[in-house]
Amino acid sequence: MAPGVDADDAQEPAALGERDAAAPPEPGEGAELVDSSSQAAAGKAPFELSNALLPFDMPARADLASSGYKVFAHWHNFPIRQFSRSGGTARDYYVGWLQPTGQYEGIGGWLRDRPIPILPVPPSEASYLRSDMKADIQTAAAVGVDGFLINFWFPPTDSRWAWLTNMFAAADEFNAENPAAPFHVIPNVDSHILSGNSGKDEPRTRADHIARLKHHASWMKMGGKYLIGSFRPEALPASWYAEFFDQLKTVHGMDAVLWGTLLSPTEANRNALKPFMAGAAFSRWDNLPYNANFSSSLSTLKAWGEQNGVPYAPPVSHTDHRPTSGWALETAGFQTQYKSWKAAIDSGVKMVQILTWNDHYEGHALRPNSAMQYAAYDMTAYYTTWFKTRRQPTIVRDVLYYAHRMHLSSAQPDLTKQDRVFTSKNNVPFLDRVFALGMLKEGGRLQIRSGGADHAKDVGAGMQFFDAPLRVNDRPKLQLLRNGATVIDLTSAFPTRSSIVWQDLMYRAGSSSRPVVVGVQDDLPQDRLP
Repeated sequence: MAPGVDADDAQEPAALGERDAAAPPEPGEGAELVDSSSQAAAGKAPFELSNALLPFDMPARADLASSGYKVFAHWHNFPIRQFSRSGGTARDYYVGWLQPTGQYEGIGGWLRDRPIPILPVPPSEASYLRSDMKADIQTAAAVGVDGFLINFWFPPTDSRWAWLTNMFAAADEFNAENPAAPFHVIPNVDSHILSGNSGKDEPRTRADHIARLKHHASWMKMGGKYLIGSFRPEALPASWYAEFFDQLKTVHGMDAVLWGTLLSPTEANRNALKPFMAGAAFSRWDNLPYNANFSSSLSTLKAWGEQNGVPYAPPVSHTDHRPTSGWALETAGFQTQYKSWKAAIDSGVKMVQILTWNDHYEGHALRPNSAMQYAAYDMTAYYTTWFKTRRQPTIVRDVLYYAHRMHLSSAQPDLTKQDRVFTSKNNVPFLDRVFALGMLKEGGRLQIRSGGADHAKDVGAGMQFFDAPLRVNDRPKLQLLRNGATVIDLTSAFPTRSSIVWQDLMYRAGSSSRPVVVGVQDDLPQDRLP
């Protein structure tokens, strides 16, 4: 059971293995994530980003939506807010999930970040679930995302079924307001979880469940067929999908096709699923360290897809941090995000899947959050524009981004409280560095002050990466200098520490184009004790 959750509120656990997490309880109530003070440029819808927040002029979403290149994001488990009411008091579950207490004391808390901004719980709001989902849709649409693959494994009797119904309803509403740039929903069966519960024996029943939503116009279709996703489809036998799709077609009149996201994309698994994926797409689930070869497996899987009529939609991501699994991914700040997107752009694939929009448990939520703020999110606007237009956007405003951890990777936790020392996924050594990414309209000098020492690099215009040693008991500072004058002076929102009780290896990040968010996660697990 997640910390801070009453027994009456708890949901069934979800033993995810590679994505192992206890499923959070009641969905929260929502409000707009879009900053109303950030007005869109002329020709843009109200929810779209102001160009002043970005280093480039982002086209209107309607223009990007006309591209044949599509970007989808995986939605999993965490609405914007989650709380319960007892009497007149509301309990914010995210507060408990961040605390190193109870079941998750041994890992320093279930989560290391939460969605932002921190929103109050309204005393009453009849359509809170839908407004939550619409806020997510608007926030994702603003950076060029075309739709969500929304993960589910639960039946309509489960309270979390409301995630699906309200996501579809919110998307329908959004599309009515934005007919030239619709947002699509793809129900995504979690075959991994189903393989371990009664769902493994209920393909026709599960088809009956999802068919309840067929009237929603926002349901994504490919070739006129309903598109249904699946995480780790290889966890269930081909016979399961044969019955599932047969039930949809013969009983509900739904021609449907599978977008399979394989955890193990072996040729045998691909071939077993090919009859269901033909005419749709397939992906793999993989978050890679910064020094991986991002093009190698992409090229192999893309070639197989082209030969078999199943286009490949590779994953793009920016980080991965899993306390329950006891490891973190070394991304060298922004390198994993840049390289996964660049490989996809160079390959010519027509679709990508962002891993993920909102999985805060696994630490790779792109949704603006209290640890990385808007940094990875804003950069996604740049990459989606590049991907969709096939041209690298011109940088017209200087913006600096930074990323660093709050303690050195060598800092030792208290092993009387933490179960084990975290390791680096793929055995890639952790980097104790301050990372800067300069998006520069012209050349200049990038400077990082860390531990009282200045580290500088003369750079040209464009995307410029620079890093320096991370020091403890410090607050790194970044500067852009040009012709002897300071153009940008940016201090990190996150102080570094010399000693810890529990490890927190999640990168913190920010930028010069936005103020520090309310509720920024500038503390460590030991600071979150109740």
